[in-house]
Amino acid sequence: MSNLAAHLRSFWRLRQNFENPLLIALLRLGFVKLKYFPYAISNGRNSYLMLGRPTTTSAADFFVLREVLVDETYRDVLPLLPQKALRVVDIGANLGSFTIWLSQTARVDEAFCFEPEPDSFRLLRFNLANNGCGFARTLDQAVGGRFRAAQITLKEDSPGGTNIYRTAPDPDHPQGNAIQVVGFSEWLRQTPGVFDLLKMDCEGSEWEIVRGTSQPQFARFGAIIAEVHSDPEALHAVEDFAGLMESRGFRTVRWDRKPQGLYVGVRGQQAAAH
Repeated sequence: MSNLAAHLRSFWRLRQNFENPLLIALLRLGFVKLKYFPYAISNGRNSYLMLGRPTTTSAADFFVLREVLVDETYRDVLPLLPQKALRVVDIGANLGSFTIWLSQTARVDEAFCFEPEPDSFRLLRFNLANNGCGFARTLDQAVGGRFRAAQITLKEDSPGGTNIYRTAPDPDHPQGNAIQVVGFSEWLRQTPGVFDLLKMDCEGSEWEIVRGTSQPQFARFGAIIAEVHSDPEALHAVEDFAGLMESRGFRTVRWDRKPQGLYVGVRGQQAAAH
């Protein structure tokens, strides 16, 4: 009975926020198979049309879209942003949901969207164009602590979980896709100006980005929001992330203190940690 109730609640949420809820349910259950599907989404204030990859797994694009565009999981950063057109860096842009959500929630003048995985990059460009984000620059690169070449393989069962570290081989693409990892500090040296927000959801590389970027370089950012994963190099425990950001000059506004938890920090304002 509890499973039935959970399914009914899930379907009710689909009816509230997604067009074609029955078709989405059939895709989720595996009765209908499509490589891509256009999700028409509304959260009561804003509407979006996002192309994603339907799968039957719990970490599919559908759940990313629901978390960002319906549940607005990044909303805690909004009070920290200035009331002006924003300049943003989005590391791990995936389908573009964060930048698209922010552009409909605040004003964005310029966004640098990094996404190294080729299939996600194509969807990113399509979704940004389809949702009026002509201000966004797309970069088909990963971001890390230093420049290097890497291999990346799309996780078919969890596209948003693809990372630049060692993953299980794909029988169809045993070598993966060759990508370029840019060092964040070097990119900042080549990109002038200040930024209002840094967003990171990059499956572990946030650790090497922070370790490789100095406090003066981070001083160019007004706020940061990051989904924090376990450190792939095992140099820090996940609980250390807030202290590391504070050593870079940020005040902690929110820290969930767990893998896949959110960190929100701000510079130049009084903010109480919670």
